[in-house]
Amino acid sequence: MTGTIARVESGDFGARTAQSDTNEEISRVAMHLDGPLDMVQGRDRKLRSWNEEFNTRVAERTRELRKANRQLETTTKQLIMSEKLAAIGEITAGVTHEINNPVAVMQGNLEVLRSELSANANTVQIEIKLIDEQIARIHLIVTKLLQFAWPEEYAEFADRQAPDEVVNDCLPLVQHLLNKSEIRVTTDLNASRLVLMNRTELQQVLVNLIVNAIHAMPDGGELRISTADKDDGDRRGLTIGISDTGTGMSADVVERIFDPFFTTKKREGTGLGLSITQTLIDRQGRRMSMESEPGAGTIFTIWLPEAD
Repeated sequence: MTGTIARVESGDFGARTAQSDTNEEISRVAMHLDGPLDMVQGRDRKLRSWNEEFNTRVAERTRELRKANRQLETTTKQLIMSEKLAAIGEITAGVTHEINNPVAVMQGNLEVLRSELSANANTVQIEIKLIDEQIARIHLIVTKLLQFAWPEEYAEFADRQAPDEVVNDCLPLVQHLLNKSEIRVTTDLNASRLVLMNRTELQQVLVNLIVNAIHAMPDGGELRISTADKDDGDRRGLTIGISDTGTGMSADVVERIFDPFFTTKKREGTGLGLSITQTLIDRQGRRMSMESEPGAGTIFTIWLPEAD
């Protein structure tokens, strides 16, 4: 009995006296000791089971709290972005008006200057052309700002479009960039369905993505454009994919790539291209996704519903 109790105290709850049935008093006492030991062992099992269940519930609750915290952070970021967008919209209204007026004056006076110089204008033709190009650039930037601030007001008439045809129409628009690079263009156009979208807007979306892909391959590479019929659940539609073999993007850049005015092109970009692109795609249930890794290139995939 003493040895059994010592084993129990050391943590062996399975220790028993294991006495056979006998009429000897000490043996009967030892047999009765096994009963409480059975109860102690049973309670120990229950306590361990309850402890495991408690730990499981705590871990599950911790996961729920972490998920809720991430959702809260995401919602907070969206609210902050909404406030920024609202502020940008108000600022844009005044700034674009103030910019357009002097730009119009410069454009008009440039025409007068060209008319007054007449034949002598040939001597400063390059300078006049440069001024024309910079005025056009200012006008383009202002237009992008307006499209970003009031996309609904700048939306044109939507019609049924064949994406394959629009893709083929976009390639000549970026050919001058392709001529300056060692980029191989491959197309895999298999979409047979039509989409309901303004043709100019769809062209703008594709040109923005193609130009970004070209800029991501300064040392050359492959630009691949594909289309295919694809359903989203019970919704009929199609996908347009634009991928490159360029530098790719880090996780930090991917997280901010659709933010207005965020750009990795320090000297050339306005930071509005992808933001406007996403705005145009989000209308009427369209969707755009992106995959990118540093050194492994980037893939943009657009899903568009089929035109009724």
